[in-house]
Amino acid sequence: MGTFKVKFKVLSSVITPFQADTIWGHIAWACYYIWGEKKCKDFIQSHREGNPTLVSNAYPDGFMPVPYIPFVGGGDEVTDSEIFKRVKKRNLMRVENFEKIKDGLSSVKLFDVLKKEIEDEARKDKKFVNFVSETKSETILRNKIDRLSFTTTEMGELFATEETFYNFDVSMWFVIRTEFFSKGEIEMILKCIELNGFGADASVGKGRIKFTQLTEQGLPEAKDGNAFMSLSNFVPAEREFVEFEDAWYKLFVKFPKVGGYFALIDPFKKPILFFEAGSVFKVSKVKDYYGCLVENVHSNQDIVQYAYAFPVKVKLEV
Repeated sequence: MGTFKVKFKVLSSVITPFQADTIWGHIAWACYYIWGEKKCKDFIQSHREGNPTLVSNAYPDGFMPVPYIPFVGGGDEVTDSEIFKRVKKRNLMRVENFEKIKDGLSSVKLFDVLKKEIEDEARKDKKFVNFVSETKSETILRNKIDRLSFTTTEMGELFATEETFYNFDVSMWFVIRTEFFSKGEIEMILKCIELNGFGADASVGKGRIKFTQLTEQGLPEAKDGNAFMSLSNFVPAEREFVEFEDAWYKLFVKFPKVGGYFALIDPFKKPILFFEAGSVFKVSKVKDYYGCLVENVHSNQDIVQYAYAFPVKVKLEV
């Protein structure tokens, strides 16, 4: 099974977040557009047969999610409550710092590397600060269009959308792990996504992205892990709950939508409760994947919801 790291730059404002299920949905639709309905159905069926194509959320280049483990800290929180607050609010960390703690992950070690990371950035390295400060979300008011006359309504009704504006100089990355596609096929899929745009309102210029690099590359993880951290939002398969010996996580409800021509008929799926990327689960042995395809999420029974974890092994000391 090949693991491919994909880098891209964002060239416009974006309405839809770069989350694994949406990226996977674009891959499925690109499969349909390039090779036809049968190849797309075979792709989806491969997940039901235990051969899923795993996709992570996207992150700024050089960063990954902070593991959600209990925070105790290294003692400095008593004398410097401000740094403790900043560490607790941090949801991204440098990949090289994750490598330092992946084989011995504890709240004390995590606190210490994040504290040093914050101090280093304050002194010299502005890359992370620039990404955060120059990535802004704004509420944009737009005119409602009458779909019969293709003009604005007489009342001049408005609606609001939340758009995110990225620093165009910052690269983003995500990973794909697959046996279903070759590297050449992934390149074709990425080109299709690039041409069609990403997420909501791509037809009017939102979600323009440029893929810059595709490399076969693994991820930093513990050699002898007793737990995993997910790089994607996911929903455990029902049988997997008994495998989790302990868990540290955040939950959120997502209201997913369908894409392609299905969106013209009934765009809404049922709301789903997800574990957020960065959640950590202690297990006796880390498997290749966790999660599932969620069925019965739409009035059309052929439509499914991608909800697999992209697991990275860690060695817990908690």
